[in-house]
Amino acid sequence: MSEAESLPRPAVARAAPTTFASLALPQFRLLLLGTVLSQLFGWMEEVARGWLVWSLSHSPLQLQLLAFTSAFSRFLSAPVAGFLTDRLERRFLAAATQAGQAVLAMGVGVLATSGHIQLWHLYLINPFWASMNSINLTVRQALVYDVVGPRYLTNAVGLNSVAANVCRISAPTLGGAIIGTLGVEAAYYCQAVLLLASVPVTLLLRLVVSSQPVRVPFLQGLRESIDHLRSDPALLRLMAMNYVPNVLIYPYVTLLPEFAERVLKSGPQGYGVLLTGVGFGSIPGGLLVASMTGWRRKGLAMTLAAALYMGMVAVFSQSRLFPLSFAALVVAGVGWSMMVGLNQTLVQLRLPEEMRGRGLGLYNLAPGLGMLGNLAMGGAAQWLGVQTAVASFALSGLCLSLFLGLGGREVRRL
Repeated sequence: MSEAESLPRPAVARAAPTTFASLALPQFRLLLLGTVLSQLFGWMEEVARGWLVWSLSHSPLQLQLLAFTSAFSRFLSAPVAGFLTDRLERRFLAAATQAGQAVLAMGVGVLATSGHIQLWHLYLINPFWASMNSINLTVRQALVYDVVGPRYLTNAVGLNSVAANVCRISAPTLGGAIIGTLGVEAAYYCQAVLLLASVPVTLLLRLVVSSQPVRVPFLQGLRESIDHLRSDPALLRLMAMNYVPNVLIYPYVTLLPEFAERVLKSGPQGYGVLLTGVGFGSIPGGLLVASMTGWRRKGLAMTLAAALYMGMVAVFSQSRLFPLSFAALVVAGVGWSMMVGLNQTLVQLRLPEEMRGRGLGLYNLAPGLGMLGNLAMGGAAQWLGVQTAVASFALSGLCLSLFLGLGGREVRRL
């Protein structure tokens, strides 16, 4: 009997593979709690960092430069994250990165409280912060498989996505309230508490699928993972479908202030509402993924979800009515959550256990590649106008995703 076959079957799953089946697994509930704590930290850190940089510099350029250093650090550290995920005990690696980020958050809080915080402190700390975040992201993705096995992977990824997006909606509001009432230093202390609370939760995990450490040199391991990727056309297309939206679609978020101010005439309040649109849509999208455990043709569903997401971003780009714009982003969020959840599930199912970490490391190069998309879309918006630029990128991404998903028989049949 395989490890997957020996997994406990929740009572809810026997009745019918339900949307919440993997919640019957105690270890997944622990992992989900750790995910919520980590995600709350991540979104709160983004709000606090942005406010702190603005308070210190009042410079949009400094905001963009610090965001660029984060993306570049994640890009460089992604292969290292995969290497460490395969080589080290995953629970301890996840706990160590969370503890490290807690120390950095506490350090920034102390500097802010003492009045000694300066911009160069953030430039010094940010690469370490982003790199540890990249490692934590990769190892936690691998832990989902380790905790639930292949049987419940689709369901668990979907529920993980729902939890992350609830945090995406609530954490910025919570962070803003803390900053407004107690100051930015309190937000950093709160982040440290959240991260430290997630450390014992992570260490308590008991894994269903145990992986043996892969003792290969870094460059050899990287070469092996690239060779494996090239030998599997379906996996190569799945990876590419993760890169496409990061480069061609996600950068539109940085242009939302211009849409709110110049296109929709809704000001900062409208900007705040627009930021929540995709997050609201992602919740039903994640629940749909969680209910697709027994589905065949997940590759086709993923491709259609990608088309929905990118098509709705194109619709958003052309709208001048705020209700229509917000509705387009909500529907886009449904497509986005389904696309990402199914893509990550299919990638994990095709990766051999001895290469799971390194494969996910290559998978997580995608957020770092977004920095190229930001530069390209920003330049196009300056030249063509923001509406034309976003529509052009969204439609290009839609066509490329359809080609990758429908043009390969292997992906359509997954």
